[in-house]
Amino acid sequence: MPRKLKFIDSRVLLLATIVAVARMLAPRPTQAQADSWTPPYPMILTAQRALAFVQAADQKLDYVPGEVLVKFKDGVTTAGQQRALMALRSGPDVSELRWVGDVAVFTDQRELDATILAAQLSAQPEIAYAEPNYLLRKMSTPNDPSFALRQWNFSAIDLPRAWDVNAGSNASVIIAVVDFGITNVNQSFTFPTWDGGAIRSVSVPFAINPDLQASRLVSGRDFTFWNGPVLDMDSHGTHVSGTIGEDTNNGLAEAGIAYHARIMPVKVCLGYWDLQFTLSASGFRGFVPQNVAGCDTATVAQGIRYAADNGAKVINISLGGPGASLTQRDALSYAVGRGAFIAIAMGNEFLDGNPTDYPAAYARDIDGVMSVGAVGRTLKRAYYSNTGAHLEISAPGGDDSDGAAGEIWQATISPLDSDSRTIFFPRFDR
Repeated sequence: MPRKLKFIDSRVLLLATIVAVARMLAPRPTQAQADSWTPPYPMILTAQRALAFVQAADQKLDYVPGEVLVKFKDGVTTAGQQRALMALRSGPDVSELRWVGDVAVFTDQRELDATILAAQLSAQPEIAYAEPNYLLRKMSTPNDPSFALRQWNFSAIDLPRAWDVNAGSNASVIIAVVDFGITNVNQSFTFPTWDGGAIRSVSVPFAINPDLQASRLVSGRDFTFWNGPVLDMDSHGTHVSGTIGEDTNNGLAEAGIAYHARIMPVKVCLGYWDLQFTLSASGFRGFVPQNVAGCDTATVAQGIRYAADNGAKVINISLGGPGASLTQRDALSYAVGRGAFIAIAMGNEFLDGNPTDYPAAYARDIDGVMSVGAVGRTLKRAYYSNTGAHLEISAPGGDDSDGAAGEIWQATISPLDSDSRTIFFPRFDR
């Protein structure tokens, strides 16, 4: 997989502009006859839920429409839970609840404003708290050729000297990447997608990062797309995992920090292509919005708990959003209680008002959870990096205001193969 560049040739930008205009003129998704596609694995993502992500993107919502998270007070019986749910006009049955730990997830098709649902349920004496299912967004001296010139970030934290003491950790340490997934299979899959005029079935190749040994990927789990192998259709998870543990001293590409540790891919987020393929499979004609990618709180919490239950000593969460969520906080506390250390990105919206992002804001209240800001090559705060009283540490994150020398290179999926602004038929194998 090539290294990630932040600058794109002007011809590519021109092509992206042309395609973007064409897509603006294309019809929004409307019902059509479904293509005859049989998924190779049972699907978790439904067309209805994919449309909820589209609606959230279109309306700039910070939660999944109609979805609410509910924690009942200790000792409340099933009958008591049912009484509380009857406060909603849809009158749902307690059997419709989906559980993430001790938090219930409920979807109401009659009331899509999740803030109203949460307020109605919070008023019930049986309920400890209720909140919308908030959305989070993504926030990324060996002999490897790119180390000296393009991985200044490792020298900035004196990592070569640390490697002399502990050479890239060891296989007993499992690091969970709770993100958009890390592909753990070399295989092509057929997916239906919209090409601007019709729904077509296309073969989409996937490949494991060649600079990350497949044997180091352990206990991978997809909580959001299907019950099958983990596939990164966004590139964010691949990039993050490369920084954490890309193979090192192998004469190839870049270096990783903990290059002997094992990596646990935990997919909790949906990218553009996850949603586009799912909607196309249901017969919807059109393109989903470019900003549709996201991660709902319930699934992120489920991924955190899974990682802790399956031996992760470190959990990385390079995700965040404006919604303060007790479900997130409870999941962090649960994982720390199981012996995990959790690193969380502070956020990249300093120029957009420097909002407080969650779950990073919970770091100051939970020992074993650390919020991480970013510095550039000058070791000053990167212009985009959020700050605040809950910031606990900063590390090199790159800063293109320092020019090309300020960027950080790490192996990732080629953006020219999967960029939804320019590509109709993606590939994720290089």
